[in-house]
Amino acid sequence: MQNLDQIRAAAASKHVPLGENHPFDKSDLAGIPALILANGLLSTVAFCCEMDSRKPKRPGMSYAIDALAEHLKELHITSAATGQKLIEDLAAQNQNLTLQRATTESLAFFGYMKRFARPAAAH
Repeated sequence: MQNLDQIRAAAASKHVPLGENHPFDKSDLAGIPALILANGLLSTVAFCCEMDSRKPKRPGMSYAIDALAEHLKELHITSAATGQKLIEDLAAQNQNLTLQRATTESLAFFGYMKRFARPAAAH
């Protein structure tokens, strides 16, 4: 049986495979935990998944939120598998405890994703 840290690390490494390209870097992830702490999980997910003409405005952040949604679904905290569905699912919950669990798990999950992500590209 795995502990929560092992589960989080495995989930993060699935979306951020070591030595392979992935659609974001550390700079895309760096601000997400601070946004969650300052504005809450729902507001952060909405910001990260904001669309512009059917494409995400922040594709790296959107991918990270989709990975989070999948992780929360695997833990049976929510039933959403995408960032857009995560907003709907968490907003529809009538229990504050679910949102609190999702927020706590999100912060821990992004800690692992940041560790595995490739460094920000030099401009």
